[in-house]
Amino acid sequence: MVFVTDRIRSQAQSQSQPLLSRFAFQPAEVSAHLKACIRSQDAVIDRLESQLNVISAGLNDRRRPLLSALFIGATGVGKTEMVRQVAQAIHGRSDAFCRIDMNTLAQSHYSAAITGAPPGYVGSKENLSLLNEELISGTSSRPGIVLFDEIEKADHSVVLSLMNILDNGTLKLASGQKSISFTNTLVFMTSNVGSRLAESLRWLDSVPGVNRSGLYKRALERHFNTEFINRIGIVEYFSALTSEDMPSLVEGLEQSLNSQLKRHNTSIELEPAARDFIVMTSGFRKYGARAIERRFRDLVITEVARHLTAHNDTMNTHLQGILSDRQVTLLPVSLAETHSEFPSEPEFTPKSPKAT
Repeated sequence: MVFVTDRIRSQAQSQSQPLLSRFAFQPAEVSAHLKACIRSQDAVIDRLESQLNVISAGLNDRRRPLLSALFIGATGVGKTEMVRQVAQAIHGRSDAFCRIDMNTLAQSHYSAAITGAPPGYVGSKENLSLLNEELISGTSSRPGIVLFDEIEKADHSVVLSLMNILDNGTLKLASGQKSISFTNTLVFMTSNVGSRLAESLRWLDSVPGVNRSGLYKRALERHFNTEFINRIGIVEYFSALTSEDMPSLVEGLEQSLNSQLKRHNTSIELEPAARDFIVMTSGFRKYGARAIERRFRDLVITEVARHLTAHNDTMNTHLQGILSDRQVTLLPVSLAETHSEFPSEPEFTPKSPKAT
């Protein structure tokens, strides 16, 4: 017996028409957005796009989360930012996900912050938990997103409480009265485990054939139980950022600052030498992109704030950032004056046709 849905499906395949997904996002568009925002992690993004294709096609295991992914690597390479940009691409908001900072759950009794208080304890009847069920559940067309950030800093009992989420797609609160479903959820985890060892062995980068990702994966296996790692869908290593990636990161910070400066009728642009100075004096090789952000704030944002406080400009002003005496100096240039330097083009007046 042929069902109507099977007939429609076969007709669509025969006509080379793609099957409609219940999800509103397009994996290729999500991937393009991530590659525009995240530097040096194209391999991770490609792997993530492959997983999103499986989800979009409805071929994932429906008894488990749509995706469970663990991002490992040094600090400041974009692990947490990747999740923010996934939320931006899918939901249109970079904060549309539930984030649990695991470094605040360093003791065993803090597991109740996730699973709720057991019966007989304060809060058991209220089913209190750090988990935001609305952000985790998502909708029929857009999956929920949850991030367990820096899981290696949480107590092992806290980490083990996540095993039911990864295995069964459900977390039953300790009160026994309520369960939270993760079957429509993208579950992300991040970890810096192994970063200290990798930093102490940085000289190995000069040895041919040595892969830094192996150091992180071996440290991961030493820190977590095998049964926990075995329940994670994908484990992806984030490579260290290179000096070639940094100028474009500074340009991104400029664009973000300019979007904030629009209400002040002000804009800013740094010369290449100033961008390079921010990069080279930031310490990004050890602290990653966050070091660039801190240096940009110290050298540029503070100076822009000082200019705005000292000048109550009512006309458009452009700030040119130049490198002078190992400092970034901002030179205000009025856009009105800049435009006035150029003679205006004469207006075109059409001639009346001659009488014949």
